[in-house]
Amino acid sequence: MIPLAMAMLLDARNTTRKTNKPRLRRIVRLCGHLDALAAARLPLAAAAAYAALALAAAIALAACSASPPEPPPPNAPAAPAAPPATPPADSAPQPLRVALASSDLSVGPNRVAFGVIDDAAGAALNNAQVQVFTYYLPPGAEREGPIQTAPAVFRPWPVAPAGVYTARLSFDRPGDWGIGVAATTDGGPERTASVRVRVAPQSATPAIGSPAPPSASKTLTAAADIAAITTDPAPDPSLYALTIADALALPKPLLIAFSTPAFCRTATCGPQLSVVKSLKADYQDKATFIHIEIYDNPLDLRGGDLSAARLSPTVSEWSLPSEPWTFVIDSRGIIRAKFEAFATRQELEAALTDALNM
Repeated sequence: MIPLAMAMLLDARNTTRKTNKPRLRRIVRLCGHLDALAAARLPLAAAAAYAALALAAAIALAACSASPPEPPPPNAPAAPAAPPATPPADSAPQPLRVALASSDLSVGPNRVAFGVIDDAAGAALNNAQVQVFTYYLPPGAEREGPIQTAPAVFRPWPVAPAGVYTARLSFDRPGDWGIGVAATTDGGPERTASVRVRVAPQSATPAIGSPAPPSASKTLTAAADIAAITTDPAPDPSLYALTIADALALPKPLLIAFSTPAFCRTATCGPQLSVVKSLKADYQDKATFIHIEIYDNPLDLRGGDLSAARLSPTVSEWSLPSEPWTFVIDSRGIIRAKFEAFATRQELEAALTDALNM
């Protein structure tokens, strides 16, 4: 297998030798609005969507050489990119925006979820053909990249005409990065957008490749009423039969769904739990499945007032910043995949199959 960095260099070299004019025009367009956004640093504590917008600008910035130089041969150090051109003062705003749906980006492999917003149409741009480019933005120096080029897949949500794109991206160092997006629909012209992101040295949530925390999560054994441990209107008691610690002691993979069906901010927690239940029906002899309610006191919240809500100690132990989250863990207790926001059955089943084959 060719290492990712080498494959990217080879792809870039082949593209340049073939004088791929559409790709060159894409890079130039990305550069135009990335340069304009390069200095913008939105508060990372703001809503994830706005953080993602800032990130996309940074990514496009990293790719913007009007005449990209011939890439160096594999294993040779990359030459710094040419400085971006200054956009005219009256340049039009970028036609697309990127709304990041991932809040925990760190060094290593990441499932990056994002939406693409078409400002002219006043709606999300769904089901497009999307390529993603990443750029490293070193402080006080020229951008580096594109570091990685990857396809994005549109993942429809089971609520309303909505969904997100996901791409598997790997960051090799912490700091500021840019993510550039090039989208086409129905044979139309390619349009671009970009956003700036901050990549942490380590994941805030349990990292892929690390041992899963052996949490003493709530079970039916300690609850007089299943409604005391879940807001699922149609709960499956078997999802609350074991603690995470108990499940990790078993010699088979484990899938954990963290969600709050009654109070989910994106309305995807219930549908996500339904996907988990459908997987459980097919894999319950081979893997263990657990649901963890986000809130510790569901019975106190029946009126819908979250002012009295207490976060589940297990959610706090796993440092989850949002909901829903789903983790797939192998039979040795190692986290093999994690998904922030809604994940399709296809995504979860692929991860579970990988864990079963380890």
